[in-house]
Amino acid sequence: MNYPVRGYYHPESAFATIKEWQSVANEFIALQKIGIDTRGGTIPDNPNLVALINKWFGYQLYVETQRYDGLKQREVLNFIEDFVNHRVWGLKQEFGKYLHHPNDNGSFIDSVKIAFFYSRGALEPYVLLDETFTNAVYGTTTREVNTLHWTTKQGFINIADSISSGHEYALSTFTKQWKPFFRPESNYLLKLRGYLVAAFKSDVKSIVTDRGNRAANMFRLSYPGKGDNLCYGDKTTDDTGTYLWNEIIIKPLKVLGYKKIHKY
Repeated sequence: MNYPVRGYYHPESAFATIKEWQSVANEFIALQKIGIDTRGGTIPDNPNLVALINKWFGYQLYVETQRYDGLKQREVLNFIEDFVNHRVWGLKQEFGKYLHHPNDNGSFIDSVKIAFFYSRGALEPYVLLDETFTNAVYGTTTREVNTLHWTTKQGFINIADSISSGHEYALSTFTKQWKPFFRPESNYLLKLRGYLVAAFKSDVKSIVTDRGNRAANMFRLSYPGKGDNLCYGDKTTDDTGTYLWNEIIIKPLKVLGYKKIHKY
């Protein structure tokens, strides 16, 4: 059974490793060599270029431009041009420092999958929080944690039903909250137990994928002061950071309790 979620499902087919993205970029560059590209925000009538765009950026070009007034097809095509010629070649240097093994400090950015989706006026990079990511950070996908989650009455019912039916999916939760939650209609505070997927000191604007995973905005991997936003070990919060709320991605196992809050 499928359960409605806030926001939109994002296709996991749009994610790829950096090495795979570089290979895609080289296919675009090969077409540029013969004068076929997306410059000027237009798509030439070339089947090879159209196939590349449809496969790797079709969701952004045909779906997200219809959902968001701030994103036009010309901007997606301009992004493709900049990405294949510049951005893709600096991804490892730009984000590798935030994705590292806690013991030897070695980067695992080569193993994760990345995609680009619309967020606050631009196409931004997201890292897939799948089993590969979780194993790289925590060494296991079955570490259990207790967290909190704001939802509506119907959301509470959906979460309880999904757990009882064995439907596995990733959910955005928290353990520390400095400010009131920004959706007044979400007045049920659940206490959950679940498998840890990823923990961040401050929210990462995670999005939902069509395979039940979540992805984190990579621009939110940085953090005030020293260190970064991704949590290792048992520490999942910081009392001197952004003063918003942390974000703990879990796969729910059990509802431990709940409170109905009538007023913040």
